Amino acid sequence: MSAESARAVGGAGAGREAWSLARDLAAAAPARCALAALLLLTSGVTEAFGLLMIVPLLQVAGLVDAGVGAVPVVEAAGRLAASLGMQLSLPGVLAVFLLLAAVRAVAAWGRGALTARLRLEFADRLRNRLYAAVAGAAWSALLGRRRSDVQHALTDSVARVGGAAFQLLQLAVGGMLAAVQLAVALAVSPGVSSVAVGAGLALAAIGRPLLRRSRSLGQQLTVGGRVLRGHVVDFLDGLKPAKAHGAEALHIARFRRQAAEVRERQAAFATLNAATSAALRFAAAAALAALAWYAVARARLAPAELALLAVLFARVVPTALALLQRAQAFANALPAYAEVASLTDELRAAAEPESAPGPGLALATGIEARGLGFVYPDAQAAALSDISFLVPAKGIVAVTGPSGAGKTTLAELLLGLLEPTEGSLLADGVPLRGPDLRRWRRSTAYVPQDPFLLLDSVRGNLALARPGATEADMRQALRLASADFVGALERGLDTVVGDRGGRLSGGERQRVALAAALLRKPALLVLDEPTGQLDAANERRIVESLRRLRGRAAVVVVTHSDAVLDEADRVLALRSGRLVAAGDCGTGGDL
Repeated sequence: MSAESARAVGGAGAGREAWSLARDLAAAAPARCALAALLLLTSGVTEAFGLLMIVPLLQVAGLVDAGVGAVPVVEAAGRLAASLGMQLSLPGVLAVFLLLAAVRAVAAWGRGALTARLRLEFADRLRNRLYAAVAGAAWSALLGRRRSDVQHALTDSVARVGGAAFQLLQLAVGGMLAAVQLAVALAVSPGVSSVAVGAGLALAAIGRPLLRRSRSLGQQLTVGGRVLRGHVVDFLDGLKPAKAHGAEALHIARFRRQAAEVRERQAAFATLNAATSAALRFAAAAALAALAWYAVARARLAPAELALLAVLFARVVPTALALLQRAQAFANALPAYAEVASLTDELRAAAEPESAPGPGLALATGIEARGLGFVYPDAQAAALSDISFLVPAKGIVAVTGPSGAGKTTLAELLLGLLEPTEGSLLADGVPLRGPDLRRWRRSTAYVPQDPFLLLDSVRGNLALARPGATEADMRQALRLASADFVGALERGLDTVVGDRGGRLSGGERQRVALAAALLRKPALLVLDEPTGQLDAANERRIVESLRRLRGRAAVVVVTHSDAVLDEADRVLALRSGRLVAAGDCGTGGDL
């Protein structure tokens, strides 16, 4: 979305939001929108001529006095038939009427299929655009954002925006048909139809507050749905401790309260819609009664004109009612579009620079930090300050320190997820800044403290790290990661590991995740507390893996484990964001 669109959805009213959505929809598929407009025009034209054929049909059928020559529609039809060398006859009029109906039906079929595809593709376009914006945003811009908010925008809100696009397209269809029907009515009897148009405008004015209320309920529904999604994600992420603490009832009550709030917003909109429909149906019936009295008692219309107007207004009223209900549904969904568009623009504004071309950066000598520092946005103090050290290209460096010392921030800087706010970080003398950060990440691998595995097989999880890896490559990586247990699983590499790897033990998940990281053949491997949640036996296996990795890559291990510290070539000790000690293990250094 353009900056202009962002400003439109960011603040003002429903009119600007609607205009922004319409432009976005047209830009998504201009050719299909043009075809839809053509089909809409075809529907309108055939609708108009089909309605106009009613009077000649009544005349040739002998249901209207043939002497009523003052009816403009009859005269026009007669002149057209005479110019074509034809006479108005029942078979001829019926044939034309059926032809128009057939064209209108085909146009409606094509329009319906096309608008459905437009709606689905538009929703996909918004979803893909937001997904790409999330993937391309700087890590620092994502740190303070709730994961559930992004999930809500990608699923619930995008689905509602698809509904809004559908309602917009249907509003265009209904608007065209209503305009055609009113134009025909004006051609038959300008006086009576003008009264009807005036009544319609009065009803539209009454409907404006209803649209504002619909939009307000839509905003409340968007916020409520986002909060509800947050409760769901929090509950599922914390399900194990919730059950361990016997706190299920607290989570259930919290969820029920928020679900009830969302339900009330949905029910309020449905009630508003139903009340609007009922009131307008009565008002329309009263208007039709008044028009009928006026047409007969005052305007003294001919029977043919009266018959045509009766048919027209019988069709205009349902069309007008449907238009208002669609407008309410559209207004209710507009806040979802504002949410998706705003989030997309925010993340695009925080996008990382384009990656420098070429393969990842090789590492021949090592990674050097010179006066390295980092301050998070809006933070009161620096997370890291004035740190200098060297990670040898083939060495193992352990990083230790108390909670809050800055270990995670240092790991994210080394991985190129964050850019230093002070000092510099260099890989073989190349500063890791700007476009080089993303290029550097092609050369890194990371294993978090709580490894994430997809609900897939071991093979599928390994292939995600390196899609072109052969089975031999996978088995070699599993051996290096001390994950030979995979061969003993029921289906070996094709064993499904469960949701988030739940069918494996903590140590097994850790080693499969390490194998996936090793498949990348990284220049730098960062391990975050790889033994923090493991028993002694699994800790020994991870330490054995570290021994096998020596000389293969630069390895940085965030750890409190004495066994891992003993395996390191060098140890960095952090406290309160500063490097308080550094030294080579066993050499009588600073540690």
